[in-house]
Amino acid sequence: MQAYVRAYKNKEVIYKYRGRTYNFSLSQGLFSSAEIDRGSHFLLKVFSTYIDECINNNKALPGRILDAGSGIGVLGICAIGAVCDAMAGNDNCRPGSPMLRMQDRDELARIFSFYNAQKNKIPKDIFSAHTEPLLSCQDKISFDIILSNIPAKAGLPVLEDFVQRSLSLLSENGRVYIVVVNPLADFFESRLQAGKKKHPDTSIADNNDCSSAVVLCEKGPGHTVFVYTRDKGKPGQTLPSLTRVSFFTDCPAYIRGKHQFVIEKICYNMETAHGASGFDNPGSDTLAAAKLINRLKEKIFIKNKTLDILVWSEDQGHFSTWISVFFNAAYAKNDLRFVLSGRNILALIMAKHNIASNSHLNSLNPDSTQTISAADIFFDKERLLEKCRNTGFSIIAYFPEPVPGTEVPWAKRIEKDWESFEYLLEPDGIVIIATTSSQAESFDRKKTSGFTRLGDIKQKGFRACAYRKKQQDNAL
Repeated sequence: MQAYVRAYKNKEVIYKYRGRTYNFSLSQGLFSSAEIDRGSHFLLKVFSTYIDECINNNKALPGRILDAGSGIGVLGICAIGAVCDAMAGNDNCRPGSPMLRMQDRDELARIFSFYNAQKNKIPKDIFSAHTEPLLSCQDKISFDIILSNIPAKAGLPVLEDFVQRSLSLLSENGRVYIVVVNPLADFFESRLQAGKKKHPDTSIADNNDCSSAVVLCEKGPGHTVFVYTRDKGKPGQTLPSLTRVSFFTDCPAYIRGKHQFVIEKICYNMETAHGASGFDNPGSDTLAAAKLINRLKEKIFIKNKTLDILVWSEDQGHFSTWISVFFNAAYAKNDLRFVLSGRNILALIMAKHNIASNSHLNSLNPDSTQTISAADIFFDKERLLEKCRNTGFSIIAYFPEPVPGTEVPWAKRIEKDWESFEYLLEPDGIVIIATTSSQAESFDRKKTSGFTRLGDIKQKGFRACAYRKKQQDNAL
C-alpha cells in the first residue's frame, strides 16, 4: 500500500487537533489536495465542543463513527483519535467499543483513508475503509456519529436523500455532523426543518418515517455546520432501518434518467446516475475508441471465440454497453465476458447495469459481467487477472485517469501501464488506449517492443490507438 500511495501522493501535511499531531498524505486526485479543507477544520472544531461536553458532564462518548465520503480520511481519523484520547482519562465516558468506518465511492480515497489511519496509529482493529456509494453501508450497523464534508456537486436529489438516509443509520441518541458550503446552507436548512418525510425506500412502513431534530446550526465565513439527530416522535415509536438490497433499491436518488444514444450507427439504452461522468453524452474518448474499433474490426475480432474484455475506468458504461451491442450485431457467435474496473464504484455499478439492460440487443448473460474497484491497473494487475476466465484478456479498453503532481512522474507511470498490458493480455490480445492527444502521444512513445500498432484515430482533441501484443516467439 505504501508504494500505491507514493505513486499518487503529492504532499504531506501536519494537522494538530485536540493535542494530537497528525500527518496526512494528500493526492491531487482527491478532494483537499493542497491542505486540510477549511470546511473540515470547521466541522472538527464544532465536534470538539461535543467531546468536551461529554467529558464535562460524564456522558458516554460516541463509540461508532462513520466518515461518509472520507476522501483522505481526515474527519474520521481525527474524530476517533479524539474519542480514544478522551477515553484514556475518563472511565465514566467510555463508549461500548470505539469503531471507525470510512467510506467513499472512490477506490483511491479508500486507499488513502486506510493508509492515513495506519500512519496516524489508529488501532488496526477499530477502523475499516470501504468503496461504496454515499451512506450505502451494507453492514447492519448503527452509528453514534456520522461525519461528512458534503460533496457540493453530488446532485440535489442525492443531498436531499442524505438527510433521511443518515437518520436511518443513527443509533437512538446518535448525531450527524455535516459541513456544507454556504450556497447550500439554505437548501439543507429547509430539508432539516421540513418535518416528517417518507423515505424513498418504499419497503419502510409509514409509521417508521423519521424526521430530524436540529441540535446546532453554526455559520462561518464560507461554510455552515449542521448538527442533527432523530426526532424521537411519539413514545414507543419504532425508529426506521433500511433494507439494503441493491444500488437501485437502496440509492434511488442517484438515478438521473434514461436515454437512448447512437455511436457508429449502433443504438443502445442507458440509465444514468449522479456522481459519474457521461450522464448527458458519451465523451470524445469513447467516441474515438468506438470509431477506431469500427474501422479496425476485421483486424481485431476473431469469430467463434470467447472474448474476455477488460474496460478500465469508464463513465456510466457508454463504451462497454456500445461494444456489447456492436459485437452482437457484427459477430453474434462470439461469447463476450466483461470485467469492468476503475476508481468510481458508481460508474462500475451503472456500467454493469447498462450492459444488462441492453440484453435484448447484446444477448449477454448478466453473469458475464464482473466489476472490481481498483485505482491503478499496474498495482492491481494480479487482482484483475484473477477475474479473467481465460489465460489473459482478449481486449483491454483503457481510459486512463492521470493524477498530476505525484512523486512518480507521468512518464514512469506510462511505462508501468505497458507492463500491465503485457501481463494482462493473452498472445495476440489487443489494447485500445483512448485519452487526450498529448497523452496518447506519450503512450505511443513509450510502447514496448512486445506490441505492434494497428492504427489510431482522433476525435475533438482526443485520440484512440490500438496495439496488438506479439506472440512470444515473435517478440524475441
